[in-house]
Amino acid sequence: MSNLIKINNQDLEAKEFKGQRVVTFKDIDLLHERVKGTASKRFIDNEKHFEKGSDYFELTGDELKEIKRLSNFGIGLKLSKFTLITESGYLMLVKSFTDDLAWKVQRQLVNSYFKVKENINSNPDITDQIKIITHNSYRNYININ
Repeated sequence: MSNLIKINNQDLEAKEFKGQRVVTFKDIDLLHERVKGTASKRFIDNEKHFEKGSDYFELTGDELKEIKRLSNFGIGLKLSKFTLITESGYLMLVKSFTDDLAWKVQRQLVNSYFKVKENINSNPDITDQIKIITHNSYRNYININ
């Protein structure tokens, strides 16, 4: 199964942290065709409106070390702090992006990227398949050990 989601003709690799889909400032700039650093600047300019742990996660220390090991986050090895943006943070951050492309990208991200788990959980066939796979995997594990 591919972890790539096509948004605005760009491949976005799925990223999750603490059970939530997240994006990076780099992802936002790329998908919205903005100059590198635009999303980060908007975040810094409006940081007082964002709630840590709800709208964004600030990674340092051991959490950052763990995430650096995952290739889909694209985090440089020398960084000592890294910010991940949740769906609510993304929607707040791009509030000021009002061009037609921004509206298109926002809709695609919300419907195709952030809502993936919700879509899976609302489809009984998929949910049943996941339960069967999980049950069979557990049964195989018990039989092996």
